[in-house]
Amino acid sequence: MAALAAVALAALPAGGIVGGVGAQPAHAAGSVSVTVEGDSSLSAVADPVYQTTLRLNGSGFQSIKNGFGGIYVLFGWVDGDGWQPSAGGVTGTDYRYVPDNETDPVGFASFVTFPGSSTAYAANGGELAEDGTWSTTLTVPGATFTALDRSGTPSEVDCTQVQCGIITIGAHGVKNASNESFTPITFRDLYSGSGDATIAEVPAGAGAIEQIESVGEPSAAATAEPSPEETRYVTEAPDPAQAEAAAQSSAVAELIPVLVWVVVGIGVLAVVAIGVLVWVAVSSRRRRAGSAGGTDA
Repeated sequence: MAALAAVALAALPAGGIVGGVGAQPAHAAGSVSVTVEGDSSLSAVADPVYQTTLRLNGSGFQSIKNGFGGIYVLFGWVDGDGWQPSAGGVTGTDYRYVPDNETDPVGFASFVTFPGSSTAYAANGGELAEDGTWSTTLTVPGATFTALDRSGTPSEVDCTQVQCGIITIGAHGVKNASNESFTPITFRDLYSGSGDATIAEVPAGAGAIEQIESVGEPSAAATAEPSPEETRYVTEAPDPAQAEAAAQSSAVAELIPVLVWVVVGIGVLAVVAIGVLVWVAVSSRRRRAGSAGGTDA
């Protein structure tokens, strides 16, 4: 189901992030509150180096019973006003987001389905309630990520230089201004334990990043569901547990030669012991044979 959701995400209406600082949703009625999963005291922040799982709660969104699709919840960068798909926003030009992996989704994108939708089977972010509320989690890979436009052209986004945040848009290519929003996120050290929480500041006037090749205006083809080959991928950012696992692997690697020598030593001692026993047995037999006046076999 998560993989199918990732495929559907690649069919987002065209749009790319050129991050305007403090960009506000011109059309959205909905709003999103953001906290770090497991610590509600940390609001609208993420770690610049390691992955951060965020808990998102939406309200004021338009819920359409039995409607097609729902809402895509993404992390990325928008280009000021007019980035929204309903306003003609195009992926790779007006907003950019972190794509997920089709074959091994890790939570970089979430699909919140309308109640009773025919595409609900692919939802990995729960259901949009009739009162316009929803709740899901989203993984932020860090302060930098690689975005891809619809032709697969990559572009790097640095959220310490431009304003990034949580993006919501209509799912499966459905353009719905009521469900388009942008919620800014700041970055600070959450996991080093140094106690020095430095917020990544965005320079005044940022929002200017070199635009990738124009992909043109949205068309019927732009909203069609893509083939599996067109699915977008992203490299997973470092996880705090990876450092510990690497250290453990290194310790095991250093211990292996010692264990090998111990095993070899035990083997040599066993061979020597067997040799001594054989020599003692042969010598004893010879002595007995000599005493009896016989000869060795």
